[in-house]
Amino acid sequence: MGAALVSLGSIVLWPMSPASADVGTSAVTLCDVDLEYGESGSCVERLQRRLNELGLNCGNQLAVDGAFGAATRMRVFAFQGRNRLTMTGEVGPATRSKLANPDEELAVACDSTVESQIRAVFPESIANKAVRVARCESGLNPIAVGLNTNGTKDVGVFQFNTGGTLQEYLPGSTVAVQIDRALSSADNIHAAYDLYRARGWQPWTCGDA
Repeated sequence: MGAALVSLGSIVLWPMSPASADVGTSAVTLCDVDLEYGESGSCVERLQRRLNELGLNCGNQLAVDGAFGAATRMRVFAFQGRNRLTMTGEVGPATRSKLANPDEELAVACDSTVESQIRAVFPESIANKAVRVARCESGLNPIAVGLNTNGTKDVGVFQFNTGGTLQEYLPGSTVAVQIDRALSSADNIHAAYDLYRARGWQPWTCGDA
C-alpha cells in the first residue's frame, strides 16, 4: 500500500505500517486550533486518537468521545511533562508541534511492574505500606498528574508536588527535566524513598494508607 501524506501545519509526516511506525509517525491529522479542558468535538477526537497512538497502555487509553475532560487533560499534562513542555493541560502550537514529532511517548510500566519496583527500593519492613501509599496516591500510575486548587500539580507514582517536593527530590537541572524524571516510575520511586527517609510518611495525603 502506498504511503499517504499527512500534514500538521507546516509539519509533514509520512505514515508507515504499524509494524515499522515509530513514535514520530502519526496516522492522525490534528486540527490547527487550540484546545483546552471543557471543549468538545471532532478536533478533540483527533487529539484523543493521537494520544492513544503514542503508546497509552495499562488502562490509560482514552475513550475517543470528543470530550476534553479530566482524563484527556491528565494525558495532555503527562505528554507535556514527558516532552519537557510547560504542563498547561492546553493544546497550543508548541504542544501540537511536539505531538507530531515527540521526544518521548506515553507507554508506562503496568501495576505489577510498578509494585515490584517499589518492593525493590523500599525495605521489606515498609514495602507493603509503600505500595499502599502509592496505590492510594496514583493508582500505581506512572503518568498520573493531579491538579491542585493552588495551580501546582502532583506528578507520577508517588505524586511529587511541583510546588516543592519535586524540586527537592527529583534529579535534574531544571523543573522541566525533574517533571520528566518524575513521570518515570523508577526515578519517582527512588525519589520517594529518599523523601520517606527524610520525612517519613507525612508528606503524602495517603500517608495513613
